[in-house]
Amino acid sequence: MPLFALITLAYLIVGGLVTLIYRDNPLHLLLEMAEAIPFSLLVFLSLGWWVVPLFLVVTFLFDRKTMVTRLSRAILAVMICSAMFLMFTMLKTTMPFILPFWADPWMADLDRALHFGVDPWRLTHAFSAWINPELVGTIYFTAWLLPCMYLPVLIVMFDMDARRFRRFILLYLFSWIVMGNVLALAFLSAGPIFYDRLLGGDTFAPMMASLQEIGFAGGFLDALSDNLWAAYESKAQLPGSGISAFPSVHIATATVFALYLYERHRAFLPLSILIVATYQFLSVYQGWHYAIDGYFSILVMIGVWIWLRRREKRSAPAPARPPTCPPPPGHSATDSANN
Repeated sequence: MPLFALITLAYLIVGGLVTLIYRDNPLHLLLEMAEAIPFSLLVFLSLGWWVVPLFLVVTFLFDRKTMVTRLSRAILAVMICSAMFLMFTMLKTTMPFILPFWADPWMADLDRALHFGVDPWRLTHAFSAWINPELVGTIYFTAWLLPCMYLPVLIVMFDMDARRFRRFILLYLFSWIVMGNVLALAFLSAGPIFYDRLLGGDTFAPMMASLQEIGFAGGFLDALSDNLWAAYESKAQLPGSGISAFPSVHIATATVFALYLYERHRAFLPLSILIVATYQFLSVYQGWHYAIDGYFSILVMIGVWIWLRRREKRSAPAPARPPTCPPPPGHSATDSANN
């Protein structure tokens, strides 16, 4: 937990400095961010109600002192996650003030080349007959938020392995900060759903028309994309606002959660694969991301996970060698070996 708090504090300081440099009225924006913390906590409670009965069941497995310690650490983790996410949102909305959106044409061309000249969204929309549009938002946003955005809280409450906690805290922070801020700024892109609004033309007009025909017209997808675009144009600072496609934080954090399940038990491997594949598919299906956004995120997060595990094994102390008994009087070590 100290490592998590320390890195988050450094992130808040650096993020605050970046905001001061590149934004108008930065103090007002920072105050808006601070005022949004109670709202974020309410969101956590509204979506994470199912953790409470699960936590009560676990209380029977531990003594009261252990559970009080875990509960206090979990509350602290909720606050740290909320503060980190709000700064992430602040930096995400600040990125277009630092660099212009430049990578969308390149991403769209690369996507098409990787899929043999076909836009990946066309491949996903071929399955529309078997997909309920009303469930897409629930799966993609609501079901994702607690295990991916608040993964440290779940680990603190239900995992006693300190090394695994440290490893997945680092993965969690890497997915949000490095993938979601550093690399997202370097390859600033808006995604297919905003492509034509940003660059003009009708490159993704067929995708938007297909989404309307599927049943997303006037639904959450239209409302959310319109709100995000309005916040971008008005330079407003709202919880969860900001536009960025590559790499996909959504897929990166889902991959971290899937890797955590796999580490807890190898039997979760099929579920882990299903989680990552579902979010990769839906991110392209709705137009939020290019396929390459998710491919890159999955490969990088798995690579970092493998590197952290190998690093831990190399740094682990070697097992102590059992003591050897001295030879009895009158016998040399050579005599003992010959015998």
